[in-house]
Amino acid sequence: MKRLVWVAVAVVASLQTGAVQAAGAPQVVELQMKEFAFLPATVTLKAGVPVELRLVNRGVVEHEFMVYDLGHLHPAGMDPQKMHRELEARSYFRGVAVQVEGRAKLVERRGKDLVMVTLAPSERITLRFTPRRRGTFEMGCHVAGHYEAGMKGSWVVR
Repeated sequence: MKRLVWVAVAVVASLQTGAVQAAGAPQVVELQMKEFAFLPATVTLKAGVPVELRLVNRGVVEHEFMVYDLGHLHPAGMDPQKMHRELEARSYFRGVAVQVEGRAKLVERRGKDLVMVTLAPSERITLRFTPRRRGTFEMGCHVAGHYEAGMKGSWVVR
């Protein structure tokens, strides 16, 4: 009986601190894009838990969203077409089923894999997926000059 009481106390405490996620409830993240930043600059997700990622372009120019394993690659100063091919091949979303809801200027896929989303000003879309691969990756906007102006961030999956 004492054990049951301690378990109940632990569950109530976890619920009050938000440590327990409701079964089936997705991780909801809004990622804003503007000149020349992602807000928040770091997105942290839990592997194996569904995600509802809401991308919103709050800027006055178009922006793109890519997530990739940068590794030893240095995109700044690279030929833009070569860089894009390299980053597409390193996409975090390779092998991840991503459902796209809403309208975007461009949703680019390589086969079935999502590699890039481009949003015009005021556009918004939702990406639904379940992250599997753990680690730290980079988010970047590779519209000419945006990455160099600092439009990049961290994508962390624990």
